[in-house]
Amino acid sequence: TFDESSLDKCLVGLSRHWLTDRLKSFLDEQGISYAVAKKKKGMTVGFVTFETVEQLRNAVEVLKENRSGGKQIKIADANRRSHQKLHAEGPVSNNGAATENSSDAAAPADGASGPEAAGASKRTVRDAVTPLAHMAYSDQLEHKKSSVAQLLKKLTRNAKKACPADVTLPDWISNAKQIGGLSCKLEGILESPVIDGYRNKCEFSVGHSLAGKKTVGFMLGNFREGVTAVEEPVDCPNVSAMSCKYAMIFQDFLQLSCLPAWNRVDNSGFWRQFTVREGRSPAQAVVAQDTQTQISEVMIIIQVCSTGVDEVLMKDEFAKLSKTLVQGAATCSPPLPLTTIVVQDHVGISNVAPADCPLIPLLAPEVDQSEEGAVDKTRIHDHISNLRFSLSPTAFFQVNTLAAERLYTLAGDWANLNSDTLLFDVCCGTGTIGLTLAHRVGMRLLELK
Repeated sequence: TFDESSLDKCLVGLSRHWLTDRLKSFLDEQGISYAVAKKKKGMTVGFVTFETVEQLRNAVEVLKENRSGGKQIKIADANRRSHQKLHAEGPVSNNGAATENSSDAAAPADGASGPEAAGASKRTVRDAVTPLAHMAYSDQLEHKKSSVAQLLKKLTRNAKKACPADVTLPDWISNAKQIGGLSCKLEGILESPVIDGYRNKCEFSVGHSLAGKKTVGFMLGNFREGVTAVEEPVDCPNVSAMSCKYAMIFQDFLQLSCLPAWNRVDNSGFWRQFTVREGRSPAQAVVAQDTQTQISEVMIIIQVCSTGVDEVLMKDEFAKLSKTLVQGAATCSPPLPLTTIVVQDHVGISNVAPADCPLIPLLAPEVDQSEEGAVDKTRIHDHISNLRFSLSPTAFFQVNTLAAERLYTLAGDWANLNSDTLLFDVCCGTGTIGLTLAHRVGMRLLELK
């Protein structure tokens, strides 16, 4: 069922490989009339705007009778993300192309594109980011234990099926019956020392809310399902209060910026992502449920796409942004720490930037060049097991510092480390595992990759 008062609809069940042209061809082949059709590769939904209720009803009947690739394509409601129309009000041809008196399906000037999968409006950011947050923490642990147990049982079943009939089953498969079909004994889920605000790194998406506002926060759902709306990080227990404050400072800045926020539908825009990395004080000074007061260093990383943007204008925006963040941090009560600000210029489609992506420092602390290893100023520091780690903008570091410390200690215990042990840390990154366990072994080797 759907609302006939709105002519903006989603077509659900499309091939992920289809683009707009293929969707239009499909509609034309089926004899379905429409005003505008859009389809993004990677999505399983497309967006269609009909001109009349009769066109909509006809599409419903046609799609009921005809399938594409053996699958029935269904029509569902779509939500507009701004009050501006998807297309100009001039005449539109049957195949969705605008006539010479109108423009083609243009998005709003600020980059907010039109319809959104209707399911997005029914979810909150809390639902999307922390779907178990409605449970008590003890129930969350039991839920996770049950999920892991099911995966271990599935592993046993699949491994048993994969073994040829003339091959003796490995002991771990034969013995699985003794432990309920599990591929190994499941000790349980180790609880985190900190439950709320534990993330030392938060990557906020930049986009438009369902209301069409430039927003810094999290997406309400999966892109492939047609959800691209971004909403503020409200009531997300895993995100620190400090990260949320910085996200709101940046969001306020975006409302005045002349450069557009990123549009995931057509891969256009300038401001893409906003990351806050936090460095905490040494572990012995941390009170488990009061980690916010222990944040001593903060790195801000702003990901942008400079394609087609005037360099002078871009530098001017960066200067304004840097000033806004510094002033915003200083005027908070209490003031927020701010160590370094870095811009990452990434022109790819995905927000996952390559390792050699250009980094532009906007704010860097004064560094004593006589200090050993003081090469890059754009770094912050965090502590695990009383060791101080230097973190660059792209360095991998466990997002739950105190839980990582507990995890590494347990790994060392299970490995029965002693003075005769050779610890080989492959692809060690920042080296947290090898370095925190180094005092428990006779020799340590790191492979830096």
